[in-house]
Amino acid sequence: MINKLKLKTIARLNRWRIAFLGFILIYTLILLSNLTNPPMQWDEVIHLNSGSFLYWENYDKFVVNAFYPPLFDYITFLSFRALGVNLFAARLVPVIFSVLSLWAVFELTYQLYKGKVAILSTIMLGVMPGFFWLSGIALTETMLVFFTTTTILLFYRWITTHQNKMLVLSGLTLGLGFLTKYQMIVSALILLFSIFFLARNQIKYSLKKFCVIIGTAVLVVTPWIIIAYEVYATQILNQWFYALQVGNPERSVYSERFPIPIFYLIDMVWPYDTLHPISIFIYAAGLLGLVFFAWRGKQEDKFVLIWFITIYVFFSLITNKEWRYVLPLFPTIAISTSVLFLTLYGKLENIWRKKNSNVNREKLAKLAAGLLITFMVGSVAYSVYDTYDYVSKYQITIDIQGATNYALNNIEANKSIMVLCPFNFFSREMVRFYLWADGDNDIPVFQYPRLPIDAYTPKFNITEFIEICNRTKVQYVFTYEYGGTVPYFNTTLNLQQIYQQLYDSGNFTHISDETTFGSNPRRIFILTYVG
Repeated sequence: MINKLKLKTIARLNRWRIAFLGFILIYTLILLSNLTNPPMQWDEVIHLNSGSFLYWENYDKFVVNAFYPPLFDYITFLSFRALGVNLFAARLVPVIFSVLSLWAVFELTYQLYKGKVAILSTIMLGVMPGFFWLSGIALTETMLVFFTTTTILLFYRWITTHQNKMLVLSGLTLGLGFLTKYQMIVSALILLFSIFFLARNQIKYSLKKFCVIIGTAVLVVTPWIIIAYEVYATQILNQWFYALQVGNPERSVYSERFPIPIFYLIDMVWPYDTLHPISIFIYAAGLLGLVFFAWRGKQEDKFVLIWFITIYVFFSLITNKEWRYVLPLFPTIAISTSVLFLTLYGKLENIWRKKNSNVNREKLAKLAAGLLITFMVGSVAYSVYDTYDYVSKYQITIDIQGATNYALNNIEANKSIMVLCPFNFFSREMVRFYLWADGDNDIPVFQYPRLPIDAYTPKFNITEFIEICNRTKVQYVFTYEYGGTVPYFNTTLNLQQIYQQLYDSGNFTHISDETTFGSNPRRIFILTYVG
């Protein structure tokens, strides 16, 4: 039995799989080498703290704060159990699921288009700046890509083999994906539309089998729904609706920058001048590849098209939009790009290998093939550069941990901490994470204003701020340098002006070396409230 298994494994390890393993090894080492360099971010700290709730057995807090389904946070908790409560342990989870996502894309593409397309698609996806960046941040996106792709892979295997176990496994991954993010429901729509468009001759039979997938997924999801609903019914329902909309109405300003039908066509490649989730050349080739799929019309082409269109339309109809929400369709761009390149190359190769072919035509075909290879290699190289440029923007250090440790060691009983002017890299949840990492769950932490000052226009009222400090028994006020005179979002207000008001009130101490953490221009200053 063992010998048969070894022979089967060796047989599967052809040159494309060996190349895949080599790429994955390099890819993983690069990710791990940079894992803790980017600062903690506003959205990811939610998962870090949820993992901490489980680590310290605060189950009520975990359920009440369950904005997202529990699976990602639970796996983060397992990572904390193995490696301790720290940023590396939390970010190791998306690395693992990024690698698993690449494997799922490789296996699916291998079945659809064979090995050469599979390895090229994997590389194309791996070097996409947005995918690579999210692979090192403790967010649910890479896990969602894995479960989406695996659900589709297992469903396609059922189409080709008619093995019922593939339906059950597909339902299992669909359910686990739903426990990762509620938007996983889009994967069920992909399968359903695939039945309508690809299995018209057996639609009743296929729909019955589809019910097996849905039934399995429901069995997986039901325990969490029951537990969450019984603990805190009203708030949980509100949280679920909020999460399904991927945010709140206040975030819709970003979502209204482009018309709905073309929002993601632009946002996936050019949300800002310096940010390109998919590099422009791969993106352009990918869109051309999708057009080629529509023209050629093979079953596997239609399958990838349904995948792309379903996700695109689904997330376009959701109020709040951001390019990372559609990360599960990034593999379709990688696949269509690879198929287009290799199909064109194959056509050109046939010309110069054809017997009795015209010499000039052969030379022209070889020249075109050389240019095509140059463009393909150049596109990958440019995407690698885009990825490096993207990641390098986050190579900054903000010493929230040092500031928190100082407060933890010096704070008086029944006193609290206030985070003033929070933004993407500086918030009360980050301070709470480091407090809980040391096992302290009792020190209250607040922030003013409530929303991040780099995304919403802040309103600072010194009288209101002092009243809040009195009411919440604040001892330490954490402030971030933020360039000193750099204005906050959509206002002329800056930190220097706020400091002037704090000093004029006579209720706060001044900046000192002892209570300064980090290096210019990213220092944290701790003031003591003495009012």
